[in-house]
Amino acid sequence: MNQFGVHDPNIINQPLNTIDDFYVAWHLFQRSYFFNFCTGLIEIIGGILLIFNRTKLIGALIILSVLIQIFIIDVAFTTNVFGASLPLRIGGMILSDLVILYFYRKNVILSIRSLTKNIKTKIEYKWWIYPILILAGIMMDFIIALISYPIKLLINLIG
Repeated sequence: MNQFGVHDPNIINQPLNTIDDFYVAWHLFQRSYFFNFCTGLIEIIGGILLIFNRTKLIGALIILSVLIQIFIIDVAFTTNVFGASLPLRIGGMILSDLVILYFYRKNVILSIRSLTKNIKTKIEYKWWIYPILILAGIMMDFIIALISYPIKLLINLIG
């Protein structure tokens, strides 16, 4: 769990707008145990699934999503500090994963067809239901915020 974080206190003590995005991102990633745990767990599960022939396709799809996330993070935050080396390395891993998926392309195509075969695209509800659903979603978010606000105040008061 020591991959993330800023190990030079002089960087953290600077004003935020003067710190490179890399250090800000790495500091925030280090602060989230949940993010580190979930990402690591998904990587381990995907890697284990890649080992066995029966689950190789599922593992490759899981690993592809993780690698794309890491690629986006590397392009967004590490290129100013490390240059293109990290995105290129992750790009190579993505390419390797795509080779696995290409090797199993018939199964991938069958899976996609199976998942999309019986999906109806016809609108089954009246047109006015959709704006109501949008408003209901906004209202639910607003109501949950109103309900949780006193709880947040209480937690801040106690802690």
